[in-house]
Amino acid sequence: MHIGELNVTQIRLIAELLRLRSVSAAADSIGLSQPAASHALAKVRKQFADPLFTRTAKGFQPTPYGERLGTAAQEAVAVLVAGITSGRQFDPRTTTRCFNLYASDVGQMVFLPKLLGYLRKAAPGASARVWPIPLEKPGLPLSSGDVDVAVGYFDNLTTGFRQSFLFRDRYVCVVRATHPKFAKGMTLEAFQNAEHAIAHSTGMAHANMDQLLARYQVRRNVTLSVPGFHVLPMVIPNSDLVAVVPGMLAEAYASHVPIKVLAMPVPIPPFDLRIYWHERYHHDAPIRWLRKVFVELFRARGNTAI
Repeated sequence: MHIGELNVTQIRLIAELLRLRSVSAAADSIGLSQPAASHALAKVRKQFADPLFTRTAKGFQPTPYGERLGTAAQEAVAVLVAGITSGRQFDPRTTTRCFNLYASDVGQMVFLPKLLGYLRKAAPGASARVWPIPLEKPGLPLSSGDVDVAVGYFDNLTTGFRQSFLFRDRYVCVVRATHPKFAKGMTLEAFQNAEHAIAHSTGMAHANMDQLLARYQVRRNVTLSVPGFHVLPMVIPNSDLVAVVPGMLAEAYASHVPIKVLAMPVPIPPFDLRIYWHERYHHDAPIRWLRKVFVELFRARGNTAI
């Protein structure tokens, strides 16, 4: 059986079965009735002499061959869609597209207000949706087209991806405005003796903060750990905790809550915020427009455009 013997509907069905793990959901996604989808699946199973997808204790799961075929089908659909749309004109003034993004909690605070304000004027029919960043294989939704771009710091979007620099951020410490240990500013002794709050940011720039501090034999006494940074500036004003956060987040909160922003007690490298997209969608008109919007809104002056 050669892949050329599959028609477009069968390829789309296999791709959606791998993504959704449900015949009925896959049928709805591509506009087929469930009986028609079941018939198409049965035909492909016979052609390939493999069940492709089976019901298990964990639900509707692909066989090893079904996994490989489904992945190939998803890639084929993505290439076809990118090819079809790349030649179309994109008019932001009339589009009703929903742009799907990956952004960390800090990224959401930094990017979304300006982005939504821009869309309201330049693309009033467009909308944006931010998806949670998966801990494993975050590149798959970007390669399939389910997510358009990722913005922020990502060290796991490499092969098959393009990226463009937006701006550089630094780490700072935040404490409540009247914290007695930091009345005269930041000292290494006060930093080490204080109780700390941290955010889990697996896969992000901040995940290796303790390793960076360890270079200077500095350890944090952690008494609070939360899933994201956005809650920390709300906790800090009512506690004696210290938190290391990205500078732009600290600046965003400093005018709203009684916190003091201090320099790190030891030199910590800054980190770059970038926009990432899959190679397949490099020429896709809507995504290309969105990339240019991010560059216009957020890129530091003096950098070349994408």
